[in-house]
Amino acid sequence: MPSVFEGVAKSVVREVDPKGGLTVVDSLRSSTSFQPYCLLARKLSSSWFWKPRYKCLNLSIRDILEPDAPEPDVERVTPIHIEDHVDRKVEVDMEVNALGQGKITGGAAVLARTRTSMNVCTLRVPPSTWEAMSKERRLRRPEHQVLQQLQRCGSDLFVVTEVLQTQEEVEVTRAQKQEGSGQFTLPGVLRMQGQGKGHVNQKKTVTIPSGSTLAFQAALLVIGPDWEIYHFPCKNQRTFPLPEKDRKPASSAGLLSHISLSYFKMQLPSTPMDMVSDGDIEDQIPVTEDFQGLQVEVMVHADGLRGLSRELCRRILAGLAQALREEPALETLEEAMEQGLCCGQVTPPEVPGGAIVECLVRSSGEVEKDLARPILYLTQALTELSETQRVLLTEALEAGALSRQLQLVQSILEQSSPWLECRAVSLPQELLGSSWDPAAPAWLLLEECHLELQGDVPQVSWRPEAQGRTCALYSCLALLVHLGQDSA
Repeated sequence: MPSVFEGVAKSVVREVDPKGGLTVVDSLRSSTSFQPYCLLARKLSSSWFWKPRYKCLNLSIRDILEPDAPEPDVERVTPIHIEDHVDRKVEVDMEVNALGQGKITGGAAVLARTRTSMNVCTLRVPPSTWEAMSKERRLRRPEHQVLQQLQRCGSDLFVVTEVLQTQEEVEVTRAQKQEGSGQFTLPGVLRMQGQGKGHVNQKKTVTIPSGSTLAFQAALLVIGPDWEIYHFPCKNQRTFPLPEKDRKPASSAGLLSHISLSYFKMQLPSTPMDMVSDGDIEDQIPVTEDFQGLQVEVMVHADGLRGLSRELCRRILAGLAQALREEPALETLEEAMEQGLCCGQVTPPEVPGGAIVECLVRSSGEVEKDLARPILYLTQALTELSETQRVLLTEALEAGALSRQLQLVQSILEQSSPWLECRAVSLPQELLGSSWDPAAPAWLLLEECHLELQGDVPQVSWRPEAQGRTCALYSCLALLVHLGQDSA
């Protein structure tokens, strides 16, 4: 069952902010962390195809400015009352006839109901407040240690300028009922018949405290001799200016020679999307904002894993299977590899999957960057997925059943590309097997990408907002399959 909190947050934001200016908070755990004036780090993603994630630093802008004084009051916009009632029913009927061998029929139905009623309010820092603060307060000298760390790692710094919050405690319940039935007839000397029924009821209740942030807006902080805030930064604007040696022209055709696409993007995020590679990718395939571009990106990272020994592939897969069971462990693993790529050295973290980092370190203690980059890309993609998807991937990884899921996701992305419009996408029956219902692993994997699925006519209703997570799912499956084939 998809996250109740995330579903509610997305539903409210669709009503309040249909143009998409707000960033949805994806978990109840972090909903209290996003407040006006709080500082966020945003790491550059290794991918063109999903958005970089914000991370709370547990700091406010007052922590990096002087004089040390409380932040000015925020502007409170008139509360809005939201009523959202959703009833969804999915039915699946199936009949299989095998010539001379009998008949199997079956059906399944899922009924889901969500009821939400809440008051939400926007808290906003007025532009005049930022203008006054920039005149009255200066950066602390010496700079806060966090700023120095962010600059070394190439991360950007943002400040929250607006939040959408609940005004009272809200209890949200999602109920789901699954029913199934089937019967079979097998001819022969002993004619056999049978039938069966079953049902499963699921109920999930989430209490959202008053003052929980459902969505937020952030502005870029630019740190130079002093500080500035950019509500609408240019694509090449960064918190910290790049050193002269890293300022390379972004339009020349041979920019990717002898360097991986992900590393190039992390160094120069302003690079246009139509750049080409004259490195390991043959025929100089353009990197475009569609499925072809995603395939090129995955190909580059898969190429970085080429030549690994079977034993090393097995160790990496085993470590990922451990880390997938605990989201904090996956995030710690991601941070360790970022540190290794940034600083050149890293200590393997003592978390599930931490042994992966040992595979990336040479005997001299230096990080094998050409190998660390594709593994970082994979962990970032895994972090983009929901907890349910990571559990399903773990089970499929252990069962060696990833290839069919990969083909299914690829089919959806190919048919829906360039992903800008809502459309119905047919699903190949040969990839669904005999089970295509709301309890099937493939169904759950796709549903968690915020796609609407149908069972009677196997198809998916594509939504543009599903791009990020669906692309991340494809990247995960493709690289996991690649590692699995090399370790077989």
